[in-house]
Amino acid sequence: MPFYHAHVRPGLLDLDGRAAFSGDVVDIHCGVTGAPPSFVHLYVTEDSSGSLPDGVNGAINGTIRFGRTGEQKAEICDRMAAALAGHGGVEASTITAATRDVQASFTMEGGVLLPEPGSAEEEAWKAAG
Repeated sequence: MPFYHAHVRPGLLDLDGRAAFSGDVVDIHCGVTGAPPSFVHLYVTEDSSGSLPDGVNGAINGTIRFGRTGEQKAEICDRMAAALAGHGGVEASTITAATRDVQASFTMEGGVLLPEPGSAEEEAWKAAG
């Protein structure tokens, strides 16, 4: 369910950099939220149209389940911005990152509507595998 879109300056990430950043996105999201790795999705696009503002080398936007704390969301954004900056060889201050919440019941993974984070339904869902 979590879907991240990284929009970057052309040439910021080569294929190895994209692969490494993808691994970081999975590790960060799962480490902060406890989500299964197979649920995390990343889409990387290059800014061929010049839509990124001057001084911004990349923008990461994540859609995540409602119910995460402000601290969790801040940690996700900070760590992903640092990871993208590191792989791109730029300052973290030139990367923006944000998340937006969606209700779990509005999302589906593997043909099943997702339970709300921290709910009894989520615990039963996790136990069922």
